[in-house]
Amino acid sequence: MSRRFRPTDAFVDESIRGQRYLMTCVLVEARHLTQVRRAMAALVDEGKRLHFHQELNSTRRTALELIASMPVRVTVVVCNRRHGVSEFHARDACLAEIVRELQDRSVPRLTVESRQDDRDDQRTIVQNRRPEPALTFDHRQGQSEPILWVADAVAWSFGAGNRWMPLVEHVVERAVELRP
Repeated sequence: MSRRFRPTDAFVDESIRGQRYLMTCVLVEARHLTQVRRAMAALVDEGKRLHFHQELNSTRRTALELIASMPVRVTVVVCNRRHGVSEFHARDACLAEIVRELQDRSVPRLTVESRQDDRDDQRTIVQNRRPEPALTFDHRQGQSEPILWVADAVAWSFGAGNRWMPLVEHVVERAVELRP
């Protein structure tokens, strides 16, 4: 009998490809958090982080093969920016969609990769978060949370398209396109 996937934690990062703003949300069950963190951290030297934009193709392939074997599920939200839609508006739209999905699934914790100023994210989350079910959130630097590297890798791969996307499509359970 298969056990139902019940994620307790969500990790979010983004990638920008031309006029496409991609935000990925990696879902993990509490019982797998340590396993996923350790596996990702083992890919780099201590004190370093995996950042797909800067990695060699061989490192990317190794990381994506590892991610494909992990007990995670991913949602990709893509905002196609047309004339007049800023990166900030696209980010808000993607994050709002993720907050709605997390609450629909009763996922209690959200971690977003921190940027220099997280106030816009905080505002977006608070404005779109319903009172129930509870959803707490925080921002963390990518270097301090290896599961954020999974979100970065999948976002980069999904945006890169045909060559890289097939390596992660096993863990992508949902892709949403927004047109704000």
